[in-house]
Amino acid sequence: MAIQKSYVDRFGSTHAEAYSKIKAVTVENAQTHILLEVYHNAAARSKSDATAQKPFIDQVWGLAEGSDFTTYFADSVLVGSDKSPLKQGYAWVKTQDNILDMDFTTGTTDV
Repeated sequence: MAIQKSYVDRFGSTHAEAYSKIKAVTVENAQTHILLEVYHNAAARSKSDATAQKPFIDQVWGLAEGSDFTTYFADSVLVGSDKSPLKQGYAWVKTQDNILDMDFTTGTTDV
């Protein structure tokens, strides 16, 4: 599970098929911390061969709290359904319009 979207890094290089992957989700005290890593593309992430994996080009911690926490990560949302903190993390990321200067509300592809 990941999100593909064009990304311009801090040096001005465009990664047309950037691969954004959630590395960690931590739920605690009505807050959720989400670590998002961005790779040049899916091949750079290379899930099938760890020796071929390239370093991520950027990473950031996101924070879901308040109504975002209640909507995506509250026990009442997660219990008794097919939702997990990881799936909900991706759903939340796709509602954000300024993570690493990327607008995840449009132009994303689930990969």
